[in-house]
Amino acid sequence: MTEIKGLAAESLNYGCTNRPIDPLFETTDEYDLKHIENTVYQLAESEPHVKQALEVIEKAYKDYSFESISLSFNGGKDCTVLLHLVAAVASRLGHHSQKIETVFVTYPNPFPHVDTFVKVCIERYKLMCHYIPGPMKQALQHYLDISNPKPQAIFVGIRRNDPYAEHLTHFDKTDPGWPEFMRVHPIVDWTYKNIWDFLLELKIPYCSLYDQGFTSLGSMENTHPNPDLILDNHSYRPAFMLANEAHERFGRIGSSKK
Repeated sequence: MTEIKGLAAESLNYGCTNRPIDPLFETTDEYDLKHIENTVYQLAESEPHVKQALEVIEKAYKDYSFESISLSFNGGKDCTVLLHLVAAVASRLGHHSQKIETVFVTYPNPFPHVDTFVKVCIERYKLMCHYIPGPMKQALQHYLDISNPKPQAIFVGIRRNDPYAEHLTHFDKTDPGWPEFMRVHPIVDWTYKNIWDFLLELKIPYCSLYDQGFTSLGSMENTHPNPDLILDNHSYRPAFMLANEAHERFGRIGSSKK
């Protein structure tokens, strides 16, 4: 196992859950993308929403090419699912040796768990990750300006119940006044339960904050454990035990989400 610069192995378990994971994911070295491809595509045979997401990603790469698409990644559960799906398709299309272009728009006062989790994902999934400080509009414009080639499309892990997402499709151009590119939303129709079923079924590492009752992540200033998950001893059940998906954001103050 390779030690990541600036991170000790015992430091927050690299920000990852301590729950059982696939033994092949118990490393800080690069993942075997063929294994990810095989397990994800096998799951897609019985899960229509997984199959649809893979088809959207495949179409995006066909329409825009591997080099002209980036992934928006912030370490949250939805982005982790999307990253795993993108890695599966990248393998299926033969891009084993190429890094996945990624942009991480950062904000003040992040959880250290998220920061360390993103760092280990960069190594595991072989990401070319650009850290750019928010706000979002200016960060995306800066990202386009420094990129060569300039991304024509960006994968975004937004879902239907997110703020302002009710009318989104799988492919939507950015709104007027925003940096111009195609937003690709492979998991827009997934539910909260779909997200957790995927992570738990494939035993994929995810950010450890979700095991502490957080169901939607922002900064340390606007994020708290979800009150729906509190126990009598004032600890919290893990995020995947949230019964009412409409309460996913009950631990949040503000509108951004992971």
